[in-house]
Amino acid sequence: MLSRRQLLAASPTTLPLFLALSACKGPAVLSGPPPVSDQTNMLLHAVTVEQNLIWLYGKTAAAHSSLKTALAPILAEHQAHLAQLRGRVIEPPGKHVPDTVTVRPAVGATPAAALTQLRAAEKAAIATLMSRLGGASPSLAQLYASVAASEATHVTELTGQIGA
Repeated sequence: MLSRRQLLAASPTTLPLFLALSACKGPAVLSGPPPVSDQTNMLLHAVTVEQNLIWLYGKTAAAHSSLKTALAPILAEHQAHLAQLRGRVIEPPGKHVPDTVTVRPAVGATPAAALTQLRAAEKAAIATLMSRLGGASPSLAQLYASVAASEATHVTELTGQIGA
């Protein structure tokens, strides 16, 4: 049997040999951050979609002051959606939560054209959110479905305003 002193004296020389023979690479400390999961990518995309909608609502209200009062509650709901989505994001290493608008379309020339444009953007957001339900975790699927349902009420509201 080996004494404690013999074992301690042998460990600095035998550890590298053991690691080499066992094909253990040791810790990969410098290999970089792990890849971002599909769930996280979906969530980051949903954040971007909400930011784009907020930008479009803000620009529409600025371009057509007659719509500002009617659009304010919908804009507030989108800001709440964004807060909920951002609250679910755990920033992955090397990737930041988006905070810029990626789509900046020209606002419709008339109030009716602008409302039609907003309605189309809401419908696109609904389709995007619904397409993500199958690959989402239960809690994210619930959030996506809730936001999509809210977007659907926005479509109804905008349709009523176009007819008015």
